[in-house]
Amino acid sequence: MKPAVAAHESLNLTGETLNLLAWHIPDLVAYQHNEDEWWFAPLDDNLPIIRLNRIGLEMLQAMNGHTTVGALVEKYGQQVCGPDGQPGQWHLEHWALPTFSLCYYGTEPPGGHRHKAKWDLLLQQIREGWSGREGFEGEEHLEDFHHHELTGSGEDDGHFDLIETTVSHLFREPNDTLNGLTYGRLLMKQLRKLGWFTPKPRVIVEVGGGLGYLARELGKELLPFEKQTIQYISLDITEPFLRLQVARAKAGGWSGIGTRANGEWLPFKDHSVDLVIDNENMADMTPVKLTRQELLDGTGDTQQHQEALDWIRRVRLPVGRDLPEDVIFNLGPFRFVAELWRVLKPGGRAFLTEFGIEEGWPAPVKLPGHTEYEVQYSHLRQAIRWLGFQERYLTLPQFLAIKPDSKVLCT
Repeated sequence: MKPAVAAHESLNLTGETLNLLAWHIPDLVAYQHNEDEWWFAPLDDNLPIIRLNRIGLEMLQAMNGHTTVGALVEKYGQQVCGPDGQPGQWHLEHWALPTFSLCYYGTEPPGGHRHKAKWDLLLQQIREGWSGREGFEGEEHLEDFHHHELTGSGEDDGHFDLIETTVSHLFREPNDTLNGLTYGRLLMKQLRKLGWFTPKPRVIVEVGGGLGYLARELGKELLPFEKQTIQYISLDITEPFLRLQVARAKAGGWSGIGTRANGEWLPFKDHSVDLVIDNENMADMTPVKLTRQELLDGTGDTQQHQEALDWIRRVRLPVGRDLPEDVIFNLGPFRFVAELWRVLKPGGRAFLTEFGIEEGWPAPVKLPGHTEYEVQYSHLRQAIRWLGFQERYLTLPQFLAIKPDSKVLCT
């Protein structure tokens, strides 16, 4: 789905703006079209390609954090910088807009609180420009995004092949890295080794099961009689996903049912579930951007912000002294683990996976038409322990006992 793009007027290159430093965004696709023409674009299909000649290329390279906007205007402003005939002044007025996202003007590098990591602030501005809306994408956006992409890809693998690639989807077929097994079958083997099926669970809930391959493969690893008394429930906010999940769960031998719901508010009674499986969904859950003043005062500007601050206070998260102007907090994952504590039976278990960080604050991760947010695991683990869970924290290769000499090539 190509999101709506917010309209932005060109920048007014006068006054203090001329004293700002310029950085070009580091993650660019570059293509030399001919001897005197280069094409550039950030890593997103929804942003336009910028075509430059040798002068334009020189101007882009000069955006290295040491050159001011004023110096660029003086040197390149009147020169033609591309095959379309626009002068450097036009490019300098447009490149820093979210609709182009080619550069950043400021007094400090746009790395936010994480030096030389992601361009946190720029990516957030870009994300808001891509989606055409202020603030964060919510449940409605996510459901519409999934529904559109799933329909457009023939209601099968295209969405997860190209956009939201997950480990469970990549290894939905047998793979030598997993000892000739699928991800689902290997996961079931590990859960059994841990004793999670002795005694066997009566109610299993899979949250955000994608296209249903995991449910199918988990079921294939069990004998028919082992599944007879187990209820397998697929939970998702996207109706087309649910249909595929239930169909593939039944193909795996489960008596599968589906329920449309948000993982942050589980529709189950207290102490009614034995096992919850969640693969790579927490980055989609609700983020909250808190200001430094809110963190210092402990008072939120909105009800949602106050909820986030109450969690920080309740579990005694160390916020530190050298705070940036604003930070991202994983409110959705905190709600989710609190719901797990509520719905799991005494002795119940949960298996959760997601990409994330262990230091600092989460950053946005931009996907085509959709933004996810890193999970801050030291924060989330503190909440998990505060709730009363016993935890085991491992990398996924460690948990699955994948051979340590296995190499992964990302393309």
